[in-house]
Parts: sequence; C-alpha cells; structure tokens
Amino acid sequence: MKIWLLEDDSAQAELLTSWLQDKDHDVTHFPRAADIQEQLRKEHPDLFVLDWELPDGSGLDVVRGIRDKLSSHIPVLFVTQRDSEADIVEALSSGADDYMVKQIGKGEFLARVQALGRRLGNEALEFEVGPYRFFPETQAVTHNGEAVTLTAKDFELAHYLFRNVGRLLSRDELLREVWGVSGIHTRTVDMHMSRIRKALDIRPEGGFRIRTIYRHGYRLEQL
Repeated sequence: MKIWLLEDDSAQAELLTSWLQDKDHDVTHFPRAADIQEQLRKEHPDLFVLDWELPDGSGLDVVRGIRDKLSSHIPVLFVTQRDSEADIVEALSSGADDYMVKQIGKGEFLARVQALGRRLGNEALEFEVGPYRFFPETQAVTHNGEAVTLTAKDFELAHYLFRNVGRLLSRDELLREVWGVSGIHTRTVDMHMSRIRKALDIRPEGGFRIRTIYRHGYRLEQL
C-alpha cells in the first residue's frame, strides 16, 4: 500500500517507516500538517497514519480535511500520545478508523495497518439490499434510486449494518468495526443509529426496521 505518515518526531517517523517498509509498503513521511495538506491537492495514498499534535496544527484538523475533500474513503490510523476516552471518541467521530496510543508495539501496529488495508479492499464493491444500493468507493448510497446524503461515519455504520442484515450487533462490535475501539462507554453508536434511521427512512412500511435489543445492541431486520 501507499501510506502517508504524518509525524513530527523524526525518531518515531523513522521507526514506523522502517516497520512499514519491511512489509513492502510505500511510505511517504510528512513532518508538518501543511506538507500533507499541500500534497493532497495533487494525489492521495491508500492509507494515512497521523499524529495528533504537530508544530503547525493538529492531526484532527487533517483528518477532518481528508473526510471533507476526498470522495473515496481512505483509512486513517491515529498514532498519538493522547490517551483519554474523550480524545479517542473525538478522533473517531471526526473520521479516523482506528486509534493507537504511544508507545506502540510493532506487531500490533502492523496488524492494524493490515486490517485497515483488508477493509479497504473488501468493502470497495457495490451491493444492493432491497431498495438500498451502496457505493463504498465514493461513500454514496441510494434509496429507491434517489441519492441519500450521509456523513462519512454514518455511511460506514449503515454499510456495516446492511452487510449484516439479520445479525444481532453489539455496541462493542459496532464501536470496534466502525470506530476502531472497544470497551468504552459512549452514546456515539446510538446517536449515529438514530441519524441513519431518519436519513435512510428505515421503517417497517419500507420493508426494514432497526430493532434495539435492550442492553446489547441492534439488529437490522428485513420484513
């Protein structure tokens, strides 16, 4: 994969670059937020690895810019010293796919990069469920042929839900698969589920419903 690494610590950047290159990834290192934002006007990679705190800005601003400007969903992995639950939730809600706290281990880091790469490949194909059609490469969805506007994270949640029609999905599974974290207490899933219910007009009259399973999670049912 072509990977862009945003990291101002030269030693950390050299270490991560060597790990990735050992697995034959093509790595480009950017020490400042402005550098990666400038390069985004010309091309884009297959995956981003971003630090949060940078001399000229924030990795959070970078990921928001990525999600605003790029039509395709390119995976973003945060690698940062910030370890509070609030920071993790904010990064994931802003469009990051996964989050690691320094100091990180080589094995786990490469496994997460590999998992994000698989997700990108496996989820690139269009598919249709009832009146809904999903176009993962552009994060577009239609309902009865009409385009529906979703945020990047709402699209990911809806995509995962419709890929698992009939399955009971716990909040922890959804946090892990859509936001890249687990074991935290947050209303994030419930908030986004409510939004996609409304945006996609998911109701029994249309042949689908999202059933809330008390103390567990959700199940999308086709009636």
